[in-house]
Amino acid sequence: MLVAGNNLSACVGPAVGARILTKRTGALLGALGFSTGLLIQGSGMINSINNLVPNTAPEVRAEILVVAIVIFIAANFARVPLSLSMSLVGLLAGTSIAHGLVSNWTYMSGVVAMWFIAPIVAALLAFYLIRLIYSRGVSNIWQRIRIYKVLLIVLAFTTAFGLGANTLGLIVATGGFNWITVAAAVAAVFVGAFFLGEGAVRRIGQEFYLMRYSNATVALAASTILVETAAILNIPLSNTQTTTAAVFGAGVSYKTKFLSLKPYVTIVAGWIIAPLLSFTIGYLL
Repeated sequence: MLVAGNNLSACVGPAVGARILTKRTGALLGALGFSTGLLIQGSGMINSINNLVPNTAPEVRAEILVVAIVIFIAANFARVPLSLSMSLVGLLAGTSIAHGLVSNWTYMSGVVAMWFIAPIVAALLAFYLIRLIYSRGVSNIWQRIRIYKVLLIVLAFTTAFGLGANTLGLIVATGGFNWITVAAAVAAVFVGAFFLGEGAVRRIGQEFYLMRYSNATVALAASTILVETAAILNIPLSNTQTTTAAVFGAGVSYKTKFLSLKPYVTIVAGWIIAPLLSFTIGYLL
């Protein structure tokens, strides 16, 4: 529920900010994307759990989920940008090492490597896509806007789909991937999308809208590609990482620009602090 509410704005915000979708329609589209991704690909995260915390007792997994929720809520009250998926992986890894359960160090190293590689790839992909788009000039601006509007709707759904397959799949797999936990997750997704996510949708949407249609489209496309790739590889990856990096890449692609680095430094610091802090708590738990 918290993940759906927190991430809804990043998925459908551009389409809502551009007034292509209403806030209610955007919430419905996002909830459907989250749920579809969870149902179709979410079970792949079972492999992640088996690699991170094999043969862990249900009560230990319950404790991990409770601590992850507490960290996530505390970070939101403190206005510190943290990724729940990164925090959850840190908790799982710390708990696994404390119990001497880690058997696949190669997988764990791959997850950490992906966390470093994905933001760099997202930024570079957005940078060169924006350069490519504007190097061709504007032939028919109204036709281009219509294409962007369609793409923003499609990408709103696919971004939500990727998050459902990756982050939500990891959460459900931690609790045990069965029809009860999946049903509870789907119900929570709709509650989170409609009651926790709408407040930030308009604000985030306007920020994306000010970036221009092309920037928002490229940022969402880059994030979707990387998160979906990670889901196929059964690697937990935060869409916060990829989207933020893609926005940065799109921003620096212009020859004449003013870009404040302070928000990005804060976010990157959160990427480092979240898994390390969570790992420590999981180890001590």
